[in-house]
Amino acid sequence: MASFTRTNSTTPFAVGAYVQTSNVGAYIITVKNSDNNVQDLRTATGSLEAIEMLVSNLNVLGYTITDSAAGTISILVDNSQHNATSIRDLVRNFVSADRDDSTENLGFGGSTVVAATTITVA
Repeated sequence: MASFTRTNSTTPFAVGAYVQTSNVGAYIITVKNSDNNVQDLRTATGSLEAIEMLVSNLNVLGYTITDSAAGTISILVDNSQHNATSIRDLVRNFVSADRDDSTENLGFGGSTVVAATTITVA
């Protein structure tokens, strides 16, 4: 049987890690208020409207909101526009231009952002 030895690789390979072969970055946002309390995005008043405005402002390619009290949003973005620090700053400073009773109970001031190390698709 013939064997093949790879001498050049155009695609990186790593088990258990997010491998980026294009300019798409994956990040996890944990939405926290300015007191560093995690915001339950399922129950906070106006959270879905606020998240919709937030992901529109970040110009995300795709996102998912965790169906738990964890307050996390996984996003895919163009890495030429963002990194974890720039996303964190945008999220922490996010305020709806039309702030009213529907979003006043949701805070973003203590939010954190980290680069994803894996992606799960179901």
